[in-house]
Amino acid sequence: MGPRACGPRSKAMCRLHSLACLGLFLAALPASAEDFASVPNKDAWLRHPVYGDASFDNFTHHPGNPVLRGAPPLEWPVNGFLFEDPVSTHWFLYVGHYPKGYAMSDAAPFSATVYRSEDRGKHWTDLGSIFPPEEHTFEGETSPTWYAPDVSVLYDGGKYHLAYDWATRNTAWSNAAAPGPEANNGSGYARAERPEGPYHRTARPVADTRSQPLLLGKYKRLYASTIVRRAKDWVVLVLTDSGPHFGWGYLGFRADRPEGPYDAPVMLLHPEKDGFHPPLMEFHPSFVHDGHVYAPATSVARNRNFQMIWRAPLERMLEPGAWEIVQHGSVWHAEPVEHEAHGIWGQAFSGFIGSDGAFNVMYPARDSEGMGTINIASRPWTAPFREQGFVVSGHQGASMVRLKRAGAFDRLALTGTLHGKATVMWNARGPLGPDAASSDATLHALMRTAYGGIEISETAWALVDVDAAGTRTVIAEGALNEQTARQIEVMPTGAGQGTVRIDGVACYAGALPQGDGTIGLLVEPSSHLFVERFEVDAAKDPARVRYLYTEALLGAAQKMADWEVRKDAGFLYGTGAISTDAACVAKWNFEGTGFSVYAPAGPELGTAEIRIDGAVAGTVDLRRDTAEDSAVRFSKDGLTPGFHAVTVRPAIGRIAVDVLEVVLGVKY
Repeated sequence: MGPRACGPRSKAMCRLHSLACLGLFLAALPASAEDFASVPNKDAWLRHPVYGDASFDNFTHHPGNPVLRGAPPLEWPVNGFLFEDPVSTHWFLYVGHYPKGYAMSDAAPFSATVYRSEDRGKHWTDLGSIFPPEEHTFEGETSPTWYAPDVSVLYDGGKYHLAYDWATRNTAWSNAAAPGPEANNGSGYARAERPEGPYHRTARPVADTRSQPLLLGKYKRLYASTIVRRAKDWVVLVLTDSGPHFGWGYLGFRADRPEGPYDAPVMLLHPEKDGFHPPLMEFHPSFVHDGHVYAPATSVARNRNFQMIWRAPLERMLEPGAWEIVQHGSVWHAEPVEHEAHGIWGQAFSGFIGSDGAFNVMYPARDSEGMGTINIASRPWTAPFREQGFVVSGHQGASMVRLKRAGAFDRLALTGTLHGKATVMWNARGPLGPDAASSDATLHALMRTAYGGIEISETAWALVDVDAAGTRTVIAEGALNEQTARQIEVMPTGAGQGTVRIDGVACYAGALPQGDGTIGLLVEPSSHLFVERFEVDAAKDPARVRYLYTEALLGAAQKMADWEVRKDAGFLYGTGAISTDAACVAKWNFEGTGFSVYAPAGPELGTAEIRIDGAVAGTVDLRRDTAEDSAVRFSKDGLTPGFHAVTVRPAIGRIAVDVLEVVLGVKY
């Protein structure tokens, strides 16, 4: 049967038809099928800061959003802090304002203003700047504090205590990470009698970048501060970055009094740690609840739609080993609305748990014109996941999520709502990796190779087969009635044949290639997919996936100038990297039970040391008299299911970094 459209029905009739078909469709589900849009199966999806997230989070975005929308010369209100005043019970929203592109200039300095709501976020009053109008200059500085956009607030002892980041007037991005005698930046403390201020700053900062020692050979610049009260002291959590290494770390500064002086920092979270730590995660702000401090973080990849939450016991928060991942993905989702066109953007969400058990947050986003927006959302603190369904969104880049199982399937069916364009994938065998080891990374071109799938939009569909070189072959295609509600069913009939039904209509019967790859979803830029059900009747083999060298360099926060990237047929996919000195490190962060390290060998290479979760596991000799193509050089099975890190570093001479093959899980 050839391709067919839904027909000339109205949109309303199409929706009624889809709902009717959905009832029949669900009633006919085979007993062996599993629904991977159900919350018990949420961890069957592979998640990643660059590739994307199948998010089952339970946040409801408030209908009155946005609270604020940027306008010239401060186009980007993209940071903020939401605070409930325990005295008045009013909500206060502290917003950090930036020019577009974080441009630094005298004409439009970064600044913080405060808004008040007396009806739990329904209406807001602009109360203006949080600081007095007169200039403030720290002791020892020749230039006044000119930039102070990001703050956090707590109430203690009848006072309101504020931590903030700052930079002097003559600071520029060219000197922010290495300020000379005329420029500086860092973290500060201020105090007020009222939550709206004015906040009066101390003569000395909590910490400053000029005085800050270089940590781990790369971290120095200080910004984005959260102040925390403990039983007997105070801690300010401060974000630090590594410039061209594209790594972010979280520091803790301790003092007996909130105004200081503060002790030397403790490095708490960073990608160089021995264990699992996904790349491109930027912290701020943190919050305290029920004896723990929680640190949300958001990816600064091109799509900023992946978030994590770390936590530590409050009184042990300065012990790096006390921190744990409490949520990896399924933390946040964007909605298909104009003021969230770029998804969450800037920092992670900020909020508090109210007396009613609601987790109320502000979140920054950017609209279709690129302007920043400030918004409000909430969910029950004890119910982080929705009852059914997940969201995958593409904003400035595409997102790809895959199941942790592989093999042929007997039936695959999706029911959901699509804005834009997406592909239901099967037999996906392309390697995984970012296109670059930097912020704004997106899917490597090789991720879009070697799969079969149904491409679908609001008006059309296509059955495609993409080979290992990325050549796309259209097997069949057709038109669809314009609508967002979709129902897709793919059912192989044997001998490489199968059928496709879309919105209850038989669209295709014919060749349907399968294989031993994984099943997944590809959501294109400026697209949003809510999956209500994702039924799979498939083989239960654990999936094997391959991670590219770019994943290892990004995972270790490497400066690309320290590596020689090569196009060479000796690498498994024709591209890889060679270290230039002994300080180079490659680190794959992954979830699985086993792995194999692939690398070429040859006369220019030496010996590599392999570590698993920080423990030395062995060495690999890559020295050969003549060049050898990439092959398995080290393997390990029987790892405890869960998160792991494999680190490869030079022991003698130079090393080659190619591919890590991972077994994602145990047999289902």
